[in-house]
Amino acid sequence: MKRSVKNNFFKKIFAVALLFAGKAAAQEQSTSTIQSFVKGKTDSAFAKSSLPGIFVAYSDGKGSYFYTTGYADPDAKKAFDESTLFEIGSITKTFTAYVLMCVLRDQQISDTSSIISFLPKAVQANKELQNIRFLSLMNHSSGLPRLPENMELKEGDLQPYANYDSRMLFEYLQQATLHNPGKYQYSNLAAGLAGVLAERLSGKTYAALLDQYIFLPLKMVDEEHSLAKGSTKSQGFIADDSKSEYWNMNVLAPAGGLKCTGQEMMKYFAAMSRPVSEQSALVVDQLTAPTINLSPTVSVCRGWHSTTKANKPTVYWHNGGTYGFSTFGAFVKGTGQSVLVIINKFNSNAVSDNLGMQIINKMLE
Repeated sequence: MKRSVKNNFFKKIFAVALLFAGKAAAQEQSTSTIQSFVKGKTDSAFAKSSLPGIFVAYSDGKGSYFYTTGYADPDAKKAFDESTLFEIGSITKTFTAYVLMCVLRDQQISDTSSIISFLPKAVQANKELQNIRFLSLMNHSSGLPRLPENMELKEGDLQPYANYDSRMLFEYLQQATLHNPGKYQYSNLAAGLAGVLAERLSGKTYAALLDQYIFLPLKMVDEEHSLAKGSTKSQGFIADDSKSEYWNMNVLAPAGGLKCTGQEMMKYFAAMSRPVSEQSALVVDQLTAPTINLSPTVSVCRGWHSTTKANKPTVYWHNGGTYGFSTFGAFVKGTGQSVLVIINKFNSNAVSDNLGMQIINKMLE
């Protein structure tokens, strides 16, 4: 009897071992399949386009992987790696929405509240602004234009935002008129203003708010103000042979001014997919709730956009563009799956968006 029990025990252990071995082999095959897919699609995109380089980072929920082709710095023949610095462009808006929601929570202010009483007195006199809500700044329905009309864009200027400060912003808002408020109209101005209001409400700088609510608690960095510290910069290009400069976005930095590394961004997406605390989970749930439907499959959330296909998890995404970089980032809630695509060339979002969506959709098969 004892021998029979012992034999049955070992049979069960052996069966469990076989089960785990099978799962491990399947996972290894799945990872290998995704890696081959990423390499093939990235190499193909690079071959078809005139690009300096492409950097891809992705996570299957169990580990992060990196693939690159071309160069981060063509002059030095230096490739991208996970510690290479780049501009993330408008993906910054998702950080700004997160920060603003945290500040509003701490100040016990609803995001459906009007912003007007939190603006300077001179701006409050413009009653046109009284129906702008914090929410409408985050989901591009405020009626504010893409850029302020008193911002001078000069041909050949590699720093279009550098001289646009808070004085000019508030001067513009004193006489601003809204166009189709309540309708989706993408606005860098609105996102920038969201960050400015977070500063005014908290009495802290945008950089300090990023440290307080994102960089440190979400473990993107280990010490204050160390984001991308000591990282090698990638060189952006505005055209094939024309180098760009990293933007100084001044007061509109919350709309697109962040510079990060691939490693840092993957930590950020991981914290969006699998929040590190209950408080963070509540914020992420708010950010990812759809607020405007653009089509049967695409919605606008707070900071993020989302795409939902039949029988598939929702993908939350944002892209970005500066004079030197075209970027795309996406994640799936709960699974740890995410993707980041960086191209160090202006106006290449058709490539980065398509590549990023192909990769995240492949992981969801």
